[in-house]
Amino acid sequence: MKTIRFIIQGIALLVILWSHSAVYAFNGYGEIKGVYYPNQNDLYELRSRLFIEEKVYLKDWLSLNLNGRIDGLLSNREENKNDLFLNLDDASLMFYFSTVEIKCGYTKVFWGKLDYLSPIDIVNPPILSELLLTNERREAKLPVLLLMGCSYFGDTNHIDFILVPFYKKGIYDEFDEQNSPFNIVRLPLPLEEELPSKSIDNIEYGLRVSSSFRTIDLSLYYYSGFQDFLSYRLEQDFPPNKIEAQTTRTHMVGADFECVSGEWGIRGEGAFFTNMGYQKKDIIDYVKGDSFTTGISFDRSYGDNYLNVSALYKKIFVDEDIEEEKDEITVIVNVERRFSYETKKIEFFSIYNVMSTSLYFNGMLNISIIENLWLDLSFGIFYGEGGDVLSKLIDSDLFLVKCRYNF
Repeated sequence: MKTIRFIIQGIALLVILWSHSAVYAFNGYGEIKGVYYPNQNDLYELRSRLFIEEKVYLKDWLSLNLNGRIDGLLSNREENKNDLFLNLDDASLMFYFSTVEIKCGYTKVFWGKLDYLSPIDIVNPPILSELLLTNERREAKLPVLLLMGCSYFGDTNHIDFILVPFYKKGIYDEFDEQNSPFNIVRLPLPLEEELPSKSIDNIEYGLRVSSSFRTIDLSLYYYSGFQDFLSYRLEQDFPPNKIEAQTTRTHMVGADFECVSGEWGIRGEGAFFTNMGYQKKDIIDYVKGDSFTTGISFDRSYGDNYLNVSALYKKIFVDEDIEEEKDEITVIVNVERRFSYETKKIEFFSIYNVMSTSLYFNGMLNISIIENLWLDLSFGIFYGEGGDVLSKLIDSDLFLVKCRYNF
């Protein structure tokens, strides 16, 4: 049945590629990605997506945002090789009043100023595979049910309040996470997840206060919620028969800024977290502790070139030995060069964890075949020997071919 549905989806994608008029009322794209993992027993995947979005103004004071996607997978994985499912990324209402805006529904929120790794952007849980395959933060977030109100004071000041009634965990891959090449958790015993119950006590909530001072945009944040990725420990019975996966309630206080100096855009942010869970080293258990992360980025365009450089520092306050480095510096570099009236682009992207000496390097060639039809050729290489995420993905080197049609 999954194969039949996948074939139907493929036919729908081909119709979009060759007949723009078939979906003229909507915006979106159709894409097919072929991914090869040479260090995963010659694993290959064909990931496809049909994405459609639309914004409808029902009244002068009310709009409806809708976007969703059909995702499909064909692969030679050992288990659950094929998959197809429908995802709703946004189904929300926006109410507009003179000094107040209210948004409610199933949607995404973007906090923080840094482009790629933002410590403040914690409302929506991440999708690790999308973050690495697309290098785009927008694609790598799961929508959540929320209620958000924004009150404006003057031209440059506003306060946002957000309420998330139900917890949703972060994932490594939407396609059968257990046998995905991006799954960094391999456990020797069956797993039992202990997720927060749907109760008033487990509601997540946050506040953002934003203002401008001369040419600098400033924001302060507070958020009370649960850690995105679960922590693991052996059950207390002896001998243990299972591993318990749990999350901790954490509180975040943060701030960010953004300004322009000459040709350079400058962004920075910092966040302090309490009660985070960190995996202990050489044992299936975790310890709770606080952490602080701060970062700054510089970017500029000059002609057909673009450069973005970010640096983050993270400090973890725990006494026990943990898998991660307690002091970590991360450097992120993105370089782009456009050719032939922006119909071709070469891009290099890298993440380097200094203390862990781990690296992710991605190179991409982007070519416009015809109007709105793009071909991407890219590769990704991982290196590391520590306990951080990049080191755990050392066997997930990849080569990717993607074809996307925008409509």
